[in-house]
Amino acid sequence: MSENTLFNILATAPAEAVCMHIQGRNVSYGTVRDQALRIAQGLRDAGIRRGDTAALWLPNLPEWLSIAWACARIGVNVLPLNMRYGTREVGDFLSRSRASALFYMPGYRGLRYDETLCNVEPERLSTLRITVAAGPRDAEKSLAGVQALGLDELLRNHPCKTEDGQAEDRAIVFASSGTTSLPKLICHLQRSVARHARDVDAAFHIGQQSRVLLAVPFGGAFGYTIAVGALAAHATLVVQEQFDPAEAADLLASQQATHMFGTDDMIDKLLTAAGPDARFPALQVYGHANFTPALGATLPAKAAAHGVPLRGCYGLSEAMALFATQPEDGTPERRAMSGGIPVCPQGKVRVRSLETGQLLAPGESGEIEIFSPNLTVGYLGDDAATKKAFCEDDFLRTGDLGYMMDDGGVILLSRIGDVLRIGGYLVNPLEIEETVLALCGAAACQVIALDANKSVRPVAFVIGKPGYVHDERAIIEGCRNRLATYKVPIRVFEVPDFPVTDSPNGKKVRKNVLKDMAIELIAAEKESQ
Repeated sequence: MSENTLFNILATAPAEAVCMHIQGRNVSYGTVRDQALRIAQGLRDAGIRRGDTAALWLPNLPEWLSIAWACARIGVNVLPLNMRYGTREVGDFLSRSRASALFYMPGYRGLRYDETLCNVEPERLSTLRITVAAGPRDAEKSLAGVQALGLDELLRNHPCKTEDGQAEDRAIVFASSGTTSLPKLICHLQRSVARHARDVDAAFHIGQQSRVLLAVPFGGAFGYTIAVGALAAHATLVVQEQFDPAEAADLLASQQATHMFGTDDMIDKLLTAAGPDARFPALQVYGHANFTPALGATLPAKAAAHGVPLRGCYGLSEAMALFATQPEDGTPERRAMSGGIPVCPQGKVRVRSLETGQLLAPGESGEIEIFSPNLTVGYLGDDAATKKAFCEDDFLRTGDLGYMMDDGGVILLSRIGDVLRIGGYLVNPLEIEETVLALCGAAACQVIALDANKSVRPVAFVIGKPGYVHDERAIIEGCRNRLATYKVPIRVFEVPDFPVTDSPNGKKVRKNVLKDMAIELIAAEKESQ
């Protein structure tokens, strides 16, 4: 058995070791391995073969990992589906991936997923051969011409005795968020997943005695990378079905978690829920991505007061998440920033000018390009997009704005699509957002660029908080004293929430919707005058 097949992770694990603490109980590696082998045999008996795709429309359940490793055992590719997907998204992903099997929850948290499935256009389900319900199913809601099974039936099979899965087989396909275009299907091989897991373990010192708190979905690149890394080290995963700050704080303390990964706002909410006296002495690292500019000035001190060691990370679905992390011996200021040095020994980073196309020296901002032997092998069914994403020397164009450090690391600034082109200059909206927040004390800020008076100018949106009083004139005047003229927002609107779209790795602000909102608000004001 090759060490670069995913099933090798389970095959070499001590049977009695705790694989997961989930739903208040411990699940051993032996149990997960036994379930995976039985499910694998059930899939084979149902005609699912190496090279097929199985979609997993499931929340964070113990069986999620058993199913994923069953698929790896027989060389079947896994396509995770977000639990928030509706009829259109589910139909699109099942059709484009040509899925042969679908594991799903008939009902979950008051929603009927079997009804959603029945409303998918039949032609989008033409490749499905079986559905597997992870819970009581309604026979009247079965798909015509598709064999309907229960997960409990598969678990009654004899264990699969042969391994068809190979290191070069596709292991998983992640769906991009698709905020402005059709989501891409990002493919990774078993060998790259297994190798990246070992690199993550080495970078974060995850070992068999580690306890890793996972509070994001298994099916996103972030959650999947964390889960595979923990399992590759034969560590224990402490799993939440979905993130709840108070519960997460309790699990960190009661389960003596040594590692946790998430966004900056997640740890901020966790620490607030835990209370001012909470301490987490067992926690060795909180690996984070910075999604909330307002927290940049306060979170490091808040985390330190609770004994939470922050360590910035950087990644994307094409790189299996956790592509890079800040040096553990770096300054507190650097460890608080998104970015870092590649975790893969062969990993490389460079930055290219958006204007000239030339490679840039450390400290100069441009598009981040990355290399690793563990990158995606491409986008399923989209050779043109795959070719466009990669340079001729196999570096991946990330679409992220950042700059190099002298030690070969990188600092992430923003998505290039979020960069504003104003007054002939490229402007990082984060600079304006941080200035607005410092002036007014709002909870959050987003900035977009808008055509106004034959020029492009920034417009800001803020979300207030208890006690906040919105004073647009004072904010704009304050920006004039701190920013170049072309960076000063022409308007600052207060809104209750930002429009967002769900992705497996968290919510993303829909900047195009904010732009439409700004146009409508300004037009409405003109009409009322």
